[in-house]
Amino acid sequence: MSRQKILYRACQLAALVLVISWWWLGLRQMNYVDFSRTPLPQVGQIVPYETKGIIVCITSADASFDRKLTYTLIGAGIITLVCLVISGGLSKILNPARPPPPPEL
Repeated sequence: MSRQKILYRACQLAALVLVISWWWLGLRQMNYVDFSRTPLPQVGQIVPYETKGIIVCITSADASFDRKLTYTLIGAGIITLVCLVISGGLSKILNPARPPPPPEL
C-alpha cells in the first residue's frame, strides 16, 4: 500500500471513531438526565456530574468510562484534523472552487 493510501485510511478510521465516540457520549449524557440528583451510596452513584445544565450523581465506573471516551473523542478529532491538513482537504473545505464568471454579452 502506498503512503497516501495509508494516510487516507487512517483519516477515515479516525473520523469514524470521532463520530461514534461523539454519538456514544451524547447518548450517555442523555441517559444521565434520569439519574438521581442526590447521592445513592447503596447503588454506587456518588460522583457528581453535570449534564444538560443539571448535576446528577453517577458511579465512579461511569465517570471513568466517560473520561476515557472524552479522551478518545479528543484524540480522534486531532488525528482527523491533522490528516485533513496534511492531505489538503481542509483547504478545499475552507476555500471551495469558485464557478467561472458568466460569459460577457
